[in-house]
Amino acid sequence: MLRQNCSRITGGYELEGAATSDSASRLMVSTIIPARDEANSISSVIHKIRESLSGMPHEIIVVNDGSRDGTGQVASRSGVILVSHQRNLGKGAAMKTGVQNASGRVIVFLDGDGAHHPQDIARVIAPILEGKADLVIGSRALPESNVSISPLTRRLSNKLASFIISGVISFLLPLITLFKCSVRWIKITDCTSGFRAIKRDAWQKLNLASRGFQIETEMIYEAARNRFVIVEAPISCNWNKELSHLSILRDGWKTLKLLARKLIGDVGGR
Repeated sequence: MLRQNCSRITGGYELEGAATSDSASRLMVSTIIPARDEANSISSVIHKIRESLSGMPHEIIVVNDGSRDGTGQVASRSGVILVSHQRNLGKGAAMKTGVQNASGRVIVFLDGDGAHHPQDIARVIAPILEGKADLVIGSRALPESNVSISPLTRRLSNKLASFIISGVISFLLPLITLFKCSVRWIKITDCTSGFRAIKRDAWQKLNLASRGFQIETEMIYEAARNRFVIVEAPISCNWNKELSHLSILRDGWKTLKLLARKLIGDVGGR
């Protein structure tokens, strides 16, 4: 795919390697990698994404979220679209910046730490391409999922968080919006997964407030609120706590507060 060789500062971040208008019009998939201090893994992740999507028009966008270890330089040498925050703004902010610079009809998010297996992208986007889903979550908790390292504390906390958001979108959300959303059990098994895909036009309808890790659960809430079809797809993963910047207690508490504010704001369907 042809790229313009350009670099500029836009809205407080630096942009390199934007696609030409002709190539952008043909793009099917935009893969966005929010990255902070991932210099050791980002090049390998980019290479594997290219291999996975070699037969499909696509672009790869790395959002360098205030890294201090040369992540931006490594990504730039890989020939991707590089967008750099001058300081760390959070994963949610990085995801939003990535979409602002994306041209594809389907948006894929995955982490830059090497935990995800890019060969699973085809499996994650398939329900969207087949017209069966608006949002697909790559789940580490389905029977077909293959997780090589799975810390007990993270598994248990994610299971509890996923059960809570399942209950919220299945029962509380329909109740407070005066049943504008149907009461039905929507089972989410991995609400904190950073590997997911969403239709571009669906993303644009989400009212996302979070700038941090809470955006992953907030996406699920907003998708249910908009009555989008949410499905999960099994993925392979190295769920290594050493690779993650996520804090179970701190970020879990922030997520609960965010959901509470959204529920209060949506009372009566407002």
